Amino acid sequence: MPEDAAERIIWFIQLRWLAALGVLVFAVAGRFLLQLQFALMPFALIAAGIVSYNAVFLLLSRKRWRGKRGDRFATIQVLVDILMLTVLMHFGGGIENPFVFYYLFHVLIAAILLPRLKADLQVLFASVCIGAVAVGELTGVLHHRHIEGLVPAELCGNWKFVMVTLFAIVTTLFVVAYLGGAISERLHEREEELAKANTVLAEQDRVKSRYVMRVAHDLAEPAGMITSCLKLVTKGMTGPIPDNALDMVQRAEDKSEYLGDLIRDLLSLSRIKAARNIPKCPVNLSEAITQVFQDVEPHALEKSLTLRQSSPETLPLVWGNADAIHELLGNLVGNAVKYTLVEGHVEVNASNSGQEVLVRVRDDGVGIPGEAIPHIFEEFYRADNVKAESVEGTGLGLSIVSQIIHTHGGRIWVESEQGKGTTFSFTLPIAEEAHAS
Repeated sequence: MPEDAAERIIWFIQLRWLAALGVLVFAVAGRFLLQLQFALMPFALIAAGIVSYNAVFLLLSRKRWRGKRGDRFATIQVLVDILMLTVLMHFGGGIENPFVFYYLFHVLIAAILLPRLKADLQVLFASVCIGAVAVGELTGVLHHRHIEGLVPAELCGNWKFVMVTLFAIVTTLFVVAYLGGAISERLHEREEELAKANTVLAEQDRVKSRYVMRVAHDLAEPAGMITSCLKLVTKGMTGPIPDNALDMVQRAEDKSEYLGDLIRDLLSLSRIKAARNIPKCPVNLSEAITQVFQDVEPHALEKSLTLRQSSPETLPLVWGNADAIHELLGNLVGNAVKYTLVEGHVEVNASNSGQEVLVRVRDDGVGIPGEAIPHIFEEFYRADNVKAESVEGTGLGLSIVSQIIHTHGGRIWVESEQGKGTTFSFTLPIAEEAHAS
């Protein structure tokens, strides 16, 4: 059973709650609004039966249903539903009831969830059930429960009507099963092709990242040497120089430092993208936040910013790479400090959110324009308002953050209003839960 089909089993179970409700609504509306004459109790019992066995399926769905076990689980569900629909058909007027075509739903579900042969067997089973009820009522073996007011006369005894209707229903079921199965198989083939293409693209991206990493590594040393030499000049350690020359050297030093930052970010991003996986262990997130606050404190003091950390004492350890998580927090908190105005506030809040830890990094800085939010995690992207503030940056920090979150199996999103601040929220798996899975 494909991964997506296994996930549809959950959707199938959730949909069944609506089926139970639909039976009750049909019974009540038909009896009291349409003034149809039939017994309500069988429909109430059928709805209760659907709820009962669906609750069992819901409990069983918590297991990992893959491969043949997943096929069997889906097969049992469709079989039980067809049987329950057959009981509903019998108490709802047999072949006279137009809802007999609801068998199409189960045929489509079988065609989507199951292999072709098993789906065809489900269609055959549904056809046998329909035929058994129709022929049983025609021959008098089964008691026909006519719904007075739905059709003008009892048609279950008219063998021509029964045969033609059975033929129409059965052929429709097989045609729908064939078309649904063909479409489903084609979609699965297409998904496999896309998965293979994504694998190739991911490998090519890793090759590119390894190349960029080597180039950036080769550039790092000479760039650092240039910056060191320029600093010696601007600090007067090589002797006095004219003011106009000093201004030019200081400009060169600023650009050299920017080049060094760019190379470091390229190295970091390429290293993460080139690795298929990174070593992970339990990490104390509260300690990581404290360390990052210590790193940015000098810059925060220059702008008289208030730094606040909020997390419960019982915050669980997260499953990740300590260095990568430190870099993740460093980029987000560093950006918050960089883009928050004098005497502003930066807050990091961490909380337990079930199977993961939720972290929010808030600031009351310049904010992000709405049109820029969909692009902020793209490489080298910088919002126009940041450029207007003349704040230096490589445009790679949030790309690094996004890659780290992806590598850890977490999620990240942003809420911002220009001029009022920004909140970055992300999740990381709890160590015990990730290790257990």
